[in-house]
Amino acid sequence: MKITFLGTGAAELYPGAWCQCDYCTYARTHGGRNVRFTSSIHFADKCLVDFPADVFNKAAQYGVDLLCTELLLCTHPHEDHFDPQMLYWRYRAYGADALPESERYAAPCARFGELPLLRVFGNRGVWARMNAIFGNREVADYAMDFTIPQVYQEYHHAGVDFIPMIASHMEGGERGMIYLIHAQGKTFLYATDSDTYVERTRDCLRAHKVDAVIMEATFGEVNKGRGHMTLGRVWDEVRFFEENGLFNGEPQVWLTHMSPHRTPPYDLLCPMLEGTCVRSAYDGMTLEL
Repeated sequence: MKITFLGTGAAELYPGAWCQCDYCTYARTHGGRNVRFTSSIHFADKCLVDFPADVFNKAAQYGVDLLCTELLLCTHPHEDHFDPQMLYWRYRAYGADALPESERYAAPCARFGELPLLRVFGNRGVWARMNAIFGNREVADYAMDFTIPQVYQEYHHAGVDFIPMIASHMEGGERGMIYLIHAQGKTFLYATDSDTYVERTRDCLRAHKVDAVIMEATFGEVNKGRGHMTLGRVWDEVRFFEENGLFNGEPQVWLTHMSPHRTPPYDLLCPMLEGTCVRSAYDGMTLEL
């Protein structure tokens, strides 16, 4: 299975858009893998986790075709993880497909051809943001449907089996979700945004083995509070996976969702991780499982 990291940064980007701290200045000066945009992944040919505003820009840059997307797993409704504006442009007005090319400029839509059905999974906050921009139109008019899943229940779509689990990350009184994903014979955990995993999530993880873990490291070396991982808490979770024998083969942990000011830039972070099973992902990286 091929996983493409379309972005590995946090909401403020890396370097921070308006920041001149040492880390941001380093990333801005040296560029390359030190530069990170908002986090999302494309996997198993036609599936996404999260949908930030720059997802199409990054997909085009890395040669990923989003037209065939059939599954979108949303972690939570924060803007750096879910921006529904580009989904709005999937709308096709009734009869628009039959219009001659000369009349399409006047049609109240930006799509005329067929698209595969896109199934979106997310919590009530994600639905509220999507519904607000779609207005009174039917979700089916966007070649989409939407499911608010039951956590710890297994779902199947587009050749993917997945289990949404509770994340340690709150928004409007509702927790986000992390996903245990199985496709093309491989299994991985995608866990951002989430701090230390709650016990019920750990119980679910204990029942499965993974080929890789993709885990956030937002707070890096700074103990800024809860809601995101520090590097110290990343190691706590790595020990949980190792002590419970949850890796298929050699342990493989990839860090994403890096915040500037707190997590060192890529060039400085990699030497810190050398000799361990933990590595830093970067924008445009492809992971073959």
